Amino acid sequence: MAYICIVKKVPIYGIEKFDLGQHEHLLYANDLRIHLEDHKFVNSHHAHSTYVCVIFTQGTGQHVIDFTTYPVTQGSVFLLNPGQVHCWSLSDDVEGYVFFHTKELYESVFLENKLEDFPFFHLGQNHPVIYLEHDQIRKIIPLFEEIIKEFRVTESHKNSKITSLINLVYIDLARVHQESDLVKTSTHYANLKRLQKLIDEYFKQKKLPRDYAEMMNMTTRHLSRICADTLNTTPTELIQERVLIEAKRMLIHSDATISYVAEALGYEDYSYFIRLFKKKVGMSPKEFQKKTKSA
Repeated sequence: MAYICIVKKVPIYGIEKFDLGQHEHLLYANDLRIHLEDHKFVNSHHAHSTYVCVIFTQGTGQHVIDFTTYPVTQGSVFLLNPGQVHCWSLSDDVEGYVFFHTKELYESVFLENKLEDFPFFHLGQNHPVIYLEHDQIRKIIPLFEEIIKEFRVTESHKNSKITSLINLVYIDLARVHQESDLVKTSTHYANLKRLQKLIDEYFKQKKLPRDYAEMMNMTTRHLSRICADTLNTTPTELIQERVLIEAKRMLIHSDATISYVAEALGYEDYSYFIRLFKKKVGMSPKEFQKKTKSA
């Protein structure tokens, strides 16, 4: 009898869960404290179907995004792509601002721009947090405040104005992003984005750099150079990172056995998958599953 994996679904929240429909489920913005008080379910593991931006102006804590823990401090800005699984543990005195929006909203206003052009959105594996200095916080806070203010009123061209303010936030954040200068000035930028999209689509079936090099009409050596010059990594490491994120999600958020996870991710050699996982994560899949579920 074939094994059937029963997935304990990680909730994926659309804007309708927060906005009550007055903005066509395209946009949501709020003070962070009010947001947390009104939507206590966001303290458990969940994902969003939208882009998310959160800034902390006060308080501390931890923010877990796809099984990596990031400290929350004053000036922390978190930027999440749709589908990223996250949760947090925060001090009682946290303050800040939060907004969600769809890709459709942004690209309906900026017809020639793409969200993936911003360094924190163009790769799913990018560092999802920016830590601002005091002067940078002081400069960007008025933009968040204006987004919240505009969200709460009824005026003509409301969505266009808010989206323009969001764009200004993203421009300011891109300027201080840890990797923005490197990525934007690299001649390999477009190819790097294309590689990431291909990995997202084919990581379960294709594990070798040469597979992606062929799809991109270049040599494996050239592809390796692109990854080394832009991210100081290798194509193999990018592929394996994407595989391991998916493996962790399956191990924690389903009743799947380790052998089922290995097979679902394209590893016929069950023992090889275990060795790879242990090498990269520092513990076996079983140990990871036990530790994380008991945490």
